[in-house]
Amino acid sequence: MSNYIKYIAILSVIFFTYGCTKEREETNKTSFQILADKEKELNDREARVKLKEIELEEREKKLGMLETGTNNQQTTQTDTSTANLQNMTQVQKDSVKKVEAEKKKEKKKEIQKEITKKFENPTSTVKDYYEYIQRGINETGNFDSNMKKAQKYFPSRPVDKLKSGYRNTKQFTIVEEPKVLSQKDDKASVVAKVKQTQILKKDGKDTEVTKTLTVTYNLSANKNGEWVITGNSVKEE
Repeated sequence: MSNYIKYIAILSVIFFTYGCTKEREETNKTSFQILADKEKELNDREARVKLKEIELEEREKKLGMLETGTNNQQTTQTDTSTANLQNMTQVQKDSVKKVEAEKKKEKKKEIQKEITKKFENPTSTVKDYYEYIQRGINETGNFDSNMKKAQKYFPSRPVDKLKSGYRNTKQFTIVEEPKVLSQKDDKASVVAKVKQTQILKKDGKDTEVTKTLTVTYNLSANKNGEWVITGNSVKEE
């Protein structure tokens, strides 16, 4: 009987030990599984964080590229606008220069035309010459200055001689307008008819003497193409 009790006690101890060991193994297994699960969760979390970081970096790169593209486009637009403005400014400057050049060209043509007109029409010189003689006679106080101006059309005649010839003239009128008698190259001949009234001393008194004169003028063209009077001949009627 005592042996049976011992046998039961030994079996109880063995089963208790086995149970504790198995429980311990189950506990260890459970702890290991928990640790493994936590490790996996941690790894998954880190992987998700890493993925988020990669996605964020990619997004930032795309955003940076977009901003760079926009800035480049704006810069390009600004550069293009500046270039266009510079081109417009240059075009305006070129246009102004072109207009000025055209104006100078037109002015030169007008001057040349005027010279040619005078060169082709020597009567203009005689008409201008008469104009200043009439002004000298009719305008009080301007006799000397107008005679000097008239003398420019008749440079071979001294201004003092010109003054003495018209100083006592009361009236000077053109009866027949100047007309060309002959013209060849730089030589021309022009005839005109004028009426001149002078105040002359006769028997101690001032007497008006009126003469109708046919005057023939010889002209030549100077280096500027302008006709000038080189001499004249007078025929009294």
